[in-house]
Amino acid sequence: MQEFYEIVSSATEEQCQNLAELTNSGFGHSPEILCDHIKYLRGGSIGQFFCHTSWKQIVTDVADQVGINWSEILDHRTWHDLSTQEIEDAVVVKQFQNMLEQLTPEQRQQILQDLRQESDDPHLEGFLLTGGAMLAAKMSGFGVYLLASTVLGGLTGALGITLPFAVYMGVSQTLAVILGPVGWTALAGGVLFSLNQPNWNRLGLSVLYISTLRHSRT
Repeated sequence: MQEFYEIVSSATEEQCQNLAELTNSGFGHSPEILCDHIKYLRGGSIGQFFCHTSWKQIVTDVADQVGINWSEILDHRTWHDLSTQEIEDAVVVKQFQNMLEQLTPEQRQQILQDLRQESDDPHLEGFLLTGGAMLAAKMSGFGVYLLASTVLGGLTGALGITLPFAVYMGVSQTLAVILGPVGWTALAGGVLFSLNQPNWNRLGLSVLYISTLRHSRT
């Protein structure tokens, strides 16, 4: 968990509080407590004490749950050749695609239009048209940040989580407006990992949020 610890150690107190809220950490938001809580989410009450896995492995586990296309992201490489950030980005892309699939054509067009206005990334347009983890590797950090923050805004709304600090771009606010209160239920049914264990949902939120922290600095 050294990589996770280093990221949250360099985050602001507000950002750590946001992460604690997203992961439902009830014992604080220090880097040490957040690391322990991620282990708890992955291993459970007993398993957390035997959880010595890396953040990369946890991100990989989440990627398996959301069903990313490993052959596409590997591209003739091995898992050891991938960086954790590449896997995080693939999770962001997959969850963004899942989110778009739950919207009406009109809602989808409005979100994509706002994304185009927010970023001049030449690869973002290609992704919006075709999707795919390969394009995520070519997008700018800000482009990935836009996607991650938009999905994060949708998922927190679906889960009923209200963060104490503003962390989302205007696109997420647009998503809230076009869906309205009734739309969150439908969105949740299609995007929230299709799993019964809430720990996977919280781990997924943590992956999305760590991605925003990485790319907000690029």
